[in-house]
Amino acid sequence: MRIIIINGSPRKNGACSKILKYLNDYLEKENPETKIDLINLIDYNIKYCTGCQNCYKTGKCFISDDNVENIHDLIKSAAGIIFSSPVYASNVSGLLKSFHDRVHMTMEQLLYSKPCITLTVYENLMGHKTTSILKEMVMNAGGYTVFSLTIKNAFNNDPLTSKNRVIIEKAGKTLVKKIKKDKPPLLSLLYTKIAIHFFLKPFVFKNKESNKGIIDSWIEKKLIKRE
Repeated sequence: MRIIIINGSPRKNGACSKILKYLNDYLEKENPETKIDLINLIDYNIKYCTGCQNCYKTGKCFISDDNVENIHDLIKSAAGIIFSSPVYASNVSGLLKSFHDRVHMTMEQLLYSKPCITLTVYENLMGHKTTSILKEMVMNAGGYTVFSLTIKNAFNNDPLTSKNRVIIEKAGKTLVKKIKKDKPPLLSLLYTKIAIHFFLKPFVFKNKESNKGIIDSWIEKKLIKRE
């Protein structure tokens, strides 16, 4: 079993990072058989998506020197994923947004049937709005959120209060339980099926050659049958 943790904060010693490190250590302690990868996106020189749609055709981004494709492949192999962002300007961080644009999760349904945790840390306002954005990001890529951590924390304060530790551990337990159960909620599966067959498939099949990478991904996940 593999769990991927994506830290969308540019501050490696900030609140998000401290919470994720605690969650990582807790999961490793309680589940020694589980492989956990904690990925700090700030360690990668993530280039911007150019909108070329090469990923639609080949299933790969043409930019290969910043290792985003390697993270893509780790997510593909994972049983569960944790996405995290601080609230910047009432939204997710620019770092996480750039990563999301580049990792081509949505069209190919990279998170299909995968349970996820979202973590949002905010100081004043819009924490729950940003949590909703993260959950929508997960849902639109075929995954489902099993626990949302929305933690209010003053700038440079330690977020690991005794109360927060209990909630963080509960989130970790829930994720592992859902991974082992391996039974995505019917509503999530239905949402994905409707999105593909009524909205995405008509667009993609207008030009099968240009969208071969997407089609191959759907076939691999058994979302559609090979025609």
